[in-house]
Amino acid sequence: MKKNILMIDDNLDLLDVVKELFAKTEFNLVTAKDGAEGLFKASNQKFDAIICDFKMPKMDGEAFITEFRTTAKSEVPIIIYSGHLEEIPAKLQALKGIYKLAKPAQGYELIQRVRCLVAAPETETVRVLPVRFEAAKFIFKEADNTSACFLIMDGEIEILKEFSDGSEIIIATLTKGDFLGGYLPADERFRTFSARAKTSVQLIEISQAQIEKELEGKPRWFRALLLSSHTQIKSVHKTLKQKKAS
Repeated sequence: MKKNILMIDDNLDLLDVVKELFAKTEFNLVTAKDGAEGLFKASNQKFDAIICDFKMPKMDGEAFITEFRTTAKSEVPIIIYSGHLEEIPAKLQALKGIYKLAKPAQGYELIQRVRCLVAAPETETVRVLPVRFEAAKFIFKEADNTSACFLIMDGEIEILKEFSDGSEIIIATLTKGDFLGGYLPADERFRTFSARAKTSVQLIEISQAQIEKELEGKPRWFRALLLSSHTQIKSVHKTLKQKKAS
């Protein structure tokens, strides 16, 4: 049977787009246009996960989550999918089973976030998705709002910086066994470099949601180590850009 997912958002066009995307997956997506409608549907139907906007009319995301978490269905994971994550109060984030995803996000990232939370067997902590890119195709470009990471199974990838005059600098070439990407905080998910297939490549994709799930329960120093690594990477790319400008 398909897993039932509830998405609550006042953007009706977005609901239509996401519903079409989910129609091709193992999930059945039910939609609601505000928190009040979402609370009614969540109270009368079993859902395996809920995707909820934060700012909405009638009943916003905070009010919905607070009310919903007082029911017997308090263990259902809730993804706050919003462009205002910085406004979410700490008491709401501290509730069990609350996850965040910044708008806008790639459709596959939203699906992977849900899949990570409800579709993976308990004995499997990380689900991976193999993907292939042909030579000269971009895996992602600088400033893309995406946080997926990749393990290179075959082929070569160029890491580069592109400039407004059309020139570029090749920073590094990654090969089989190398890891592309890193942990990105919720407010810093814009890529700081581009990645392009030098040859045909096969990759194993790991989403930000999967990384965050793995981090749950880990000590603070472990998360800090990942953040420190990401900061160092950003510093290198910033230096390269400054050198180019000078």
